[in-house]
Amino acid sequence: MNWALEVNNKFFYDKIEAIKEHNSSGSAIKFHTPSSYNKFDFTIEPTKTLEELCLGMAKKIRSEHEFVNLWYSGGCDSHYILQVFLENKIKIDKIIMVKSGYINADFEINDYAIPFIKKTNLKYEIRVPDQEYYKNFYIKKNIQQPTQNNFWHHFRLNNHFENLRKESTDTANIFGKEKTKLCFINNKWYTYLLDVEVTHQPNQINFFCDDPQIYAKQGHMVMNAIIKNYSEKDYNHITNYNEFQDFWNVAMGRYEVCKFPLKEMQSETHINNKDELAIKDSSQNLLDAWKKRNHELKESVGCNWFNKQDPAFGTVGIFSNFFGLTENTVNNVDDLFPNGYKI
Repeated sequence: MNWALEVNNKFFYDKIEAIKEHNSSGSAIKFHTPSSYNKFDFTIEPTKTLEELCLGMAKKIRSEHEFVNLWYSGGCDSHYILQVFLENKIKIDKIIMVKSGYINADFEINDYAIPFIKKTNLKYEIRVPDQEYYKNFYIKKNIQQPTQNNFWHHFRLNNHFENLRKESTDTANIFGKEKTKLCFINNKWYTYLLDVEVTHQPNQINFFCDDPQIYAKQGHMVMNAIIKNYSEKDYNHITNYNEFQDFWNVAMGRYEVCKFPLKEMQSETHINNKDELAIKDSSQNLLDAWKKRNHELKESVGCNWFNKQDPAFGTVGIFSNFFGLTENTVNNVDDLFPNGYKI
């Protein structure tokens, strides 16, 4: 099973259900990458360019599916995928854009994504929760299994509208996941993934990481750029993508100069600026109901599985294996960090 969580020999796509099984069984939560990762030599940088690898991926998706949907946010990852399809005249059946229902928080979709898609003449669909949906979920609580995952518990409910459970298996649903994660440990480079960033579900294609060749290529591109531009003492500082987004995106060829608004700006209060904007425009009764729901969630599964012990900041990430970029090895987090993960 690709990108699944395993606990006590049981497989999960829902993070909260995995945590509940962990709490009852005591078994560790494991995050599985596709089996192709364990057989892939990440030390060898693919000779093809990233553009060539992504073109091959796009052609493969198109040839294997009757319908192709691209989930488009207007950010640099989904825009890169869109450009691969457009520039090579590969058919996309539908663009799907998801909004939160709060105008100030939906600036990226409203100001960039929708205007650009309209110029392409591609068929598109906009999914958005209205205020009644928010009330039903937070106050009335009569929506069962609203989303494909329970990784994030921020105020906005846009992730509920990325549910693929009703999608047919002959439809490709492409998501712009995920940038390669890196770390430099004991003078060796490694790449890995976190479950909270892939948030996979059946019928989902993660364009930049389903194929280990593309994931490895991105990793080598960023690693080479870090080595070229920074001293060794700074390597692990630069691997913090949130702080060095522009450097990473330029290194991976997403763009040559910064053209896109930042998508995940963290603050001391909320997980990103879009949630802060939605919160400012929301009614107090909805906010109180959200906080109450998150408090009940902490009481149900415990505080320790949430960043800052608060569901608003998302669940604590589960590491995949660590794949060597400079030495052909596969390690788990305990192998590399016997005293706990710390860089």
